[in-house]
Amino acid sequence: MAAYKDEQRGTWYVSFHYYDWTGKNCRKVKRGFKTKREATEWEHHFRMKEAADLDMTFGEFVQAYTRDMKPKMKHNT
Repeated sequence: MAAYKDEQRGTWYVSFHYYDWTGKNCRKVKRGFKTKREATEWEHHFRMKEAADLDMTFGEFVQAYTRDMKPKMKHNT
């Protein structure tokens, strides 16, 4: 896990490569962390999320989808 200091902004960022679910090599950069620890923890959580098992039941998929979409959805009246 590599975290780097952005000297101009005074913040930390992470930059790393990973393989997505299709096997494609991708690069991820996330900026704006106040501490090096925050940056490395974010990278760790991102990698754990990407390594999730794709062999899930439909019910598990619905739960994951609902959890991800709930903050983005608005109550429609």
